[in-house]
Amino acid sequence: MIKRILFFSLIPFHLASANSFESEIKLGDSTLQQCSAVPIKVMLFNLGDVALYREQCSDDTELTSQPVQLSFIYKRSFDAEDFQKSSVKLLQRNLDDDFFKSIEMALLDFNAGYQKAEEGDRYDIRYSAESGLLLFKNGQQLSQSDDAQLGKAYFDIWFGKDPFSNGMKEDLLAGLKN
Repeated sequence: MIKRILFFSLIPFHLASANSFESEIKLGDSTLQQCSAVPIKVMLFNLGDVALYREQCSDDTELTSQPVQLSFIYKRSFDAEDFQKSSVKLLQRNLDDDFFKSIEMALLDFNAGYQKAEEGDRYDIRYSAESGLLLFKNGQQLSQSDDAQLGKAYFDIWFGKDPFSNGMKEDLLAGLKN
């Protein structure tokens, strides 16, 4: 329970650089640019870093209107169950009940791919209309969903009306306004 609360009540501080991520990611014929990166801390604990990638950072269209990726590098361990339960809870609070119910099975199937994260592990969550929603751990694909509604809604965990951290949401989205 404590790990779950810590994972999704992340509050970024601007005291340290979070930019241990590559500046761009090649995806077939396209390239995603790093738009922003922030450390994720709770109180005095540094939980890791997160980076936001898109094809065009200065494009203010809907986040998932172009390929998008969130990358997390963890500095603490988290159980797979922490990721699974927290994502369900956060989507429930960001989506209306009918919409949540319409994607719930696809969400549970997608979340089954999560594995325990150890210090230094990297999770990448990517969405594009062509490939769907993808989950990678340390470069290895763990899960995939072709459900376009889930793919677009999944990022509401971090960017919805009630995300796990408003500060982190604002800091990540600030990279899209430059």
